[in-house]
Amino acid sequence: MTVLMAPGGSLEMARLAFARGADSVYVGPKGWSRRPTSDELDDGEIRELLDEARGMGKDVRVAVNVMPAPAEVPDFLAAVENFAAWGAGGVMICDPGLIPLVRRTCPGLDIHVSVTAGVFNTEDVKLYDELGADFIVLPYRWGVAEAAEIRAACPMKLEAFLFQNPHRGRICPGRCYSSSYFHVKHISEGGKTHYLGSASRGGACYRICRSQWALTAGGELHADAPRLKSSPELVLWEVPEFIAMGVERFKIPGRERSAPLVGDIVGFYRRVVDAVLAGNQEISAFAEEWQALKSEWRGQRIERDDSRVIRAELAA
Repeated sequence: MTVLMAPGGSLEMARLAFARGADSVYVGPKGWSRRPTSDELDDGEIRELLDEARGMGKDVRVAVNVMPAPAEVPDFLAAVENFAAWGAGGVMICDPGLIPLVRRTCPGLDIHVSVTAGVFNTEDVKLYDELGADFIVLPYRWGVAEAAEIRAACPMKLEAFLFQNPHRGRICPGRCYSSSYFHVKHISEGGKTHYLGSASRGGACYRICRSQWALTAGGELHADAPRLKSSPELVLWEVPEFIAMGVERFKIPGRERSAPLVGDIVGFYRRVVDAVLAGNQEISAFAEEWQALKSEWRGQRIERDDSRVIRAELAA
């Protein structure tokens, strides 16, 4: 079965995603996912969404993809146990040491290796398989060829982002701590310490990789600014190949985008996936709409990243 999974940065967004055709929604609990608190849900909202999804025969996954400190691990496991008891279908994790703990604690829960685990190669995927994970979220710097290599080498189920980097940058998602060096503020709430400025520790990345950087070579300023991290773009042409390969889940990003835009993107990909599953490999008719959605996506990303950098500079 091919599952279309959408972001739920708010209850409004999650409900709209389900209404527009998503089979599954992923959400981040406050303090435990790599997003600002404005794009995370509290326990009451998560439980409410799980009840609604169950009534529709749909599915919710929970992103707990931060790296807890040793003292926070019991609270982390308690949170995951609650999500499982409330009916979550799976959790997304980036810390490899937590996967065996979650597998023992919640044996029936799907474990997704988050893209922020920073997987580099097939051997990494095999390691996560041995640790007890069920899904590997394909890095969005990878394409169809890398996905096929994993499919041939490992029994892990595949979750493919519906966006990719057109250019390879210098920073691997999940393995960057630049924001932490720039500015970090600690806030403790409910037993969990939030490190504002460090996404890996439960805060919000300041996106300083998007800033204008200068490159000095041999003591002289280089004419070209370095590309620290390229901007992913929504994909289209790869969808038939991913479906033919048997990719189990398609993941739409965008917890920080607007709910209406996410709803439009979900509706778009619902029609694309359904067309391909029905045997239509010619998807060029979707190209014009795809270009328009990419443009709106890019505009909201630029606005978001610029505001993050400004906030970081003011806080420093």
